[in-house]
Order: sequence, then structure tokens, then C-alpha cells
Amino acid sequence: MKIKTKLNAGVGLLFLMIIILSVLGGWFIYQLKKDTQNILVANYNTLQYSRNMLLSLEEIDKQPFAAKEFQKNLNLQSQNITESGEKEATRNIVSHFSDLNKNRTDQNLRSVIRKDIAELMQLNMNAIQIKSGIANTTAENAIAVISVAGTLCFLIAFILMVNLPSNIANPIRELTFSIHQIAKQNYRERVRFEGNSEFGELAKSFNTMAEKLQEYSESRLDKILKGKKRIETLIDNMHDAVIGIDEDRKVLFVNDEALKITGLKKDQFVGKLIQDVAVGNDLVRDLIREIIDPQIEKKAESELLKIFVEGKENYFEKEILD
Repeated sequence: MKIKTKLNAGVGLLFLMIIILSVLGGWFIYQLKKDTQNILVANYNTLQYSRNMLLSLEEIDKQPFAAKEFQKNLNLQSQNITESGEKEATRNIVSHFSDLNKNRTDQNLRSVIRKDIAELMQLNMNAIQIKSGIANTTAENAIAVISVAGTLCFLIAFILMVNLPSNIANPIRELTFSIHQIAKQNYRERVRFEGNSEFGELAKSFNTMAEKLQEYSESRLDKILKGKKRIETLIDNMHDAVIGIDEDRKVLFVNDEALKITGLKKDQFVGKLIQDVAVGNDLVRDLIREIIDPQIEKKAESELLKIFVEGKENYFEKEILD
């Protein structure tokens, strides 16, 4: 899978989870709002009308506007019938209040009206209790569903957080390591990425480059080794003593003639620092004085060195080539 496809899939999935959680949350909030609105709009209003009618009924003999206030709330209640049995209870109040208007002194009718209003209030209180239970059930369902959905979204997001960055970072890390190996001239290093992602194509190109570098390096190294072998052969066959050191004063090569006059073996020379060799050999120390301490005045090039070799006195001319 392509990296772009992986990123689009991961980000798209996270976006989809956010939408799902938002839709679920919004839907349950709407349901709770609808349940509570049913209680507030229908049942609460009926209870308010019933309370006002009871108060007006108590003042009907004392206040001239009490009967009108009672009739006003009764008319409002007649337009707010929402529960089963509420219509019959309201009709009873209308009938009994009509009889009371004909005989305001009838206390029995007032008691009957109070009972009718109490029955109406009880119907709505029972409805409030039922609707409160429905609202609680809706809230519990909302908590359960959103919790499950949130847990699933968390697990999916966690899996994406763990796997998606590693799917991108690990190949980059491996490729970086391989590039460092190539920089160290380890041209045998190869990158192996599975799949058909951009990293797979990059790995093919990298491996092709590494193969070409390896072929070139091996062919060049072979030429260098052959050239080195020829030079070593020439130096070994020279009748003059030759000692070669690099810029770090490490002995690169020494021919047989130099070994003969110094009395040392090849493994005591090659790979060693020339000053370390000079510590145990007076002749070598005398030869490298100008190299170790540039302040020392160089001897004239015509001045010969007298060295005893195999019991015979020999004269050599020292020459330092930079």
C-alpha cells in the first residue's frame, strides 16, 4: 500500500470516528431534549393550570375575577390534553364548574371539582414519572452507546498511533542506516522493504546504486591492489634502503635492504609509528631526527652515513622525500 494511501486511510478513519461520535452525541442529546420537553411543555403546564384553578376556586366567593381566572385556566387546560384519561378528567371539571356557576354556594360541587383537579394532577404526575424514566433510560443508553463507541474509537486510534508512524519511520530509519553504511564504503549493504509502497521503489533504486558502487569499488580496489603489489615488488628489489611513512608518521612499507641495515624485522616496522620504532633503534632514531623535530638543522645532502652491515663498513646517503 502506498504511503499516501495509508495516511489518507488513517486520517480518514479518525475523521470518520469523530463524525460518528458527534452524530451519536447529538442524536442522544436531541432525544433527551425531546423527552424533557414533553414533560415541561405538556405535564408541567397542566400542573400549573391545575394549581391556578385550585387557587381561584378558593377565592371564587371573595374575588369577583376568580371565576374568570378559573375559566381562563380551564380553557388553557382544555387545549393542553396530552395524556390518556386527561380528556375525561378535564370534561368533568368543565361540567362541574358549569354547575357551580349556577349555584356558587354549593360546597359539594367545590369538593367534587377539587377531586377532579386532583385526579388531573395525579394523571400528569404519573406521566411525569413515566417520562422521567424514559429520559433516564435514554441517558443510560446514551452513556452505554457513547462509551462503547468511544472505546472502539480509542482502540482504533491507538492502533493507528502505534502502527502508522512506525510504518513510515522504520523504513526511513533503515534507509538512513544503509546510507551511513554506504558512506563508510560498505557497498555490500542492501535495503529490503516488503510491499509496493514508495519505500519499495526507493529500495530498488538504492540497491541498484549500491550494486554499481560495489562493482566499481571492487574493480578499483583490484587495480589499486595490483598497483600496490607492483610498487612493493619494485621497492623490495631496490638496492637502496627505503622506508615509507604517511602523514601520521606510521610506517607503510619497508624494503629488505632497510631491514638489513636496521637489523629489525618487517613486523617491527610496518603499521608502527616511526618514533616508536626509533625508541629501540639508534639508527632509525638518527634517520628521523629532522622529521620528528623540524627545528634541527638538516645535514648537507652530500654528507654520508657510515653504517656497519654484516660486519662491514658501508656508506649511505640519506634522502627525505615529502
